[in-house]
Amino acid sequence: MTVGSDKSSQKKPQEQLEEKINPPPDGGYGWIVLAGSFLISFIIDGVMYSFGLILSEIKKTTNTPDSQGNLLSSFNTGFLFCSGPIVAGLANQFGCRAVIIGGSVVTSICYMLTVFSPSIYLMMAFYGIIGGVSTGCTYISSLIIIAEYFDKKRGVATGITMAGSGVGSFVIAPILSFLIKKFDWKFTMSICASIILQSAVFGALLRPLNPSSSSSKKTKNVELKSLNHPNKQLSVDEETFEKERVIQTYVGSVCSLNVPEKDLKLPFHQRNSFLRMACGILKEMTDFRLLKENFGFLLITLSNFFLFTGYFTPFLYISDVAQENGIEEEKAAFLLSIIGIVNIPARMIYGIIADRQFISAINLNTFAVALATVPLIFYFLLKTTYLSQVVFVTVWAIGIAGMNSLTTMYLCELVGLKKFSNATGIVNLFRGFGCFLGPFLGGEVVRFFGKANFCFFSALCFIIGTILASLVSFVSMCKPAKKREDINETNETTIKTLGDSEINRNLLSNN
Repeated sequence: MTVGSDKSSQKKPQEQLEEKINPPPDGGYGWIVLAGSFLISFIIDGVMYSFGLILSEIKKTTNTPDSQGNLLSSFNTGFLFCSGPIVAGLANQFGCRAVIIGGSVVTSICYMLTVFSPSIYLMMAFYGIIGGVSTGCTYISSLIIIAEYFDKKRGVATGITMAGSGVGSFVIAPILSFLIKKFDWKFTMSICASIILQSAVFGALLRPLNPSSSSSKKTKNVELKSLNHPNKQLSVDEETFEKERVIQTYVGSVCSLNVPEKDLKLPFHQRNSFLRMACGILKEMTDFRLLKENFGFLLITLSNFFLFTGYFTPFLYISDVAQENGIEEEKAAFLLSIIGIVNIPARMIYGIIADRQFISAINLNTFAVALATVPLIFYFLLKTTYLSQVVFVTVWAIGIAGMNSLTTMYLCELVGLKKFSNATGIVNLFRGFGCFLGPFLGGEVVRFFGKANFCFFSALCFIIGTILASLVSFVSMCKPAKKREDINETNETTIKTLGDSEINRNLLSNN
């Protein structure tokens, strides 16, 4: 039997597959998924943003200079963002739920290994490198699945999810401060490990919207029955190829066919499913053509690099500078909680404004970045009293809330959904590079000029980032904004294409 001779047998699995491809419901079980993602953000970001309290104790007990000790935070946040393409590949292969659960378990183990590490270098390996990648698996996957369940309400859903980081900072920072004072950093780190392990429980709630296991098995049996005939040569009519898209140029779909031997002489990395996935991830990580093709995207990528170079330094030194100015330890730690409190409504408000399209997400991001820059410039004047420091962290928190919650929206405006995955990977890579450099360079500034002068380093980074973001707004004004209907149509086309390729993925994995 030749392929295309029995169209009814081909249409049946195709129709079965299309029935399984559900559009984003913007509700329903999506609210459970949203709650689970919110709690994961609560745990992951709450611990990460409060880690500066633990890091100060680690540097004291190990006699580690700031520039070297800050590499713990640099590696963790840097590898978290750089893991974006890796997480995307794993999520496509195993599903978001499995990646979240696995990442939570590995992160918890890394925290415990950090406690028992005898040197700062082993801590960098366990907490910084391995822990950063595993944290990215948990955190980024929880955001990916939100895009599956929400479309028209995506901005609000993303804002609510990321508001979990604010709640986490508000709740977890005082707890860690109390534990460090009552016990030590090692006991506190152990508690953090047990808290992070709970992300696996919440990750189990994140059921995939379009499970493909059952439908893919049926499709595989039908297709292989049609293809695997020992005496017939492969032939596919153009109409079947265009309409059904049953077979594409994947090596796995031809391995079981009686085709000329020369066609089977393929490189080993193309015949091995794991290596094929790894090569795909590497290709995605190194595909920077979008930076050449889209000038606005190039500018926003560079803006993100500079912004995240100066982003985490204030989290490391705000509490210490407050104590140097005579503020009590508990009040100084509470400054981090204020950042969390302000982030909760701010991120949701940014999401609502972006969804209602009162102002484009690109321009809204520029406003948020500029707002975050102002208190850094005047921090040297605001650090003298506790009230003025509260003003600083409040205004700064409102600004950075927009930086974090608007990324998905302004990338969709800049590059569209078709190139969104590639754009997200590139932006996260450059954010990761900034996170690698930022705490280290900030530590050098502190070592030579004192802790209070970290603000000049962060302010310089944010000023450059603001200028670049403003240029993006100017460039975007020359282009018409995409309508919601156009985005929805593109989204449906993308889902359909993914659904068609699901047959080939399962043919691949089973040969």
